[in-house]
Amino acid sequence: MLKAENLCAGYGGDDAIREISIEVREGSCVALVGANGAGKSTLVKSLCGLLAPRRGNIFFDNKEITGLPASEIARRGLCLCPEGRRVFGPLTVEENLLLGAYPRLPSFGPFRKAASDELKRIYELFPKLETRRSQQAGSLSGGEQQMLAIGRVLMARPRLMLLDEPSMGLAPVVVKEVFMAIRSLRNSGITILLSEQFARSALAISDNAYIIERGKVVLEGASTDLVKNPAVIEAYLG
Repeated sequence: MLKAENLCAGYGGDDAIREISIEVREGSCVALVGANGAGKSTLVKSLCGLLAPRRGNIFFDNKEITGLPASEIARRGLCLCPEGRRVFGPLTVEENLLLGAYPRLPSFGPFRKAASDELKRIYELFPKLETRRSQQAGSLSGGEQQMLAIGRVLMARPRLMLLDEPSMGLAPVVVKEVFMAIRSLRNSGITILLSEQFARSALAISDNAYIIERGKVVLEGASTDLVKNPAVIEAYLG
């Protein structure tokens, strides 16, 4: 479903990722594993159009999307849940969710009714959000904001979901809850590309993984194989 070939991108005069090639098959969960600063977020931003690649090609559903605006890429179904959550603090939980469905809501009329099926699904996945549906998003805990950020992406009916560092800044017990939700999404058939520094959690729920160091892919393969790899154990699993 998603393929990048020899991708190079960065900021200023330096490439943060160099000659990276990855594939994500439909219905799978693929992990990007690496330490902070390895280039994972740069790769994710390049794939969804927030950062223009300097070299290389990106294909989504067998069509090239290299250089397309992020808005057009999102309309095609490649949707990002960003690092740091980025919820709209002054808006309520439900208003944040409805913004995720904005491109397909009617210009006039009962917006919530048009998105009722998706709202029901999100509230079933994250019951805490339903109890806080009228609460300002900025007053939520970090874990609740992460749930909201994931829910907002799901409202867009993504064909492929990019999750960038969903565990960032969260307590261990909340990380476990978030990853349980990601596993549920994966089991429901949603295709996922997960960027995550906590290798053990990422490898546990993914089918395949790429290990990224200093802007390059240094290892790739089935997650069940990588979790047994001595180099991965030493560097990431302890």
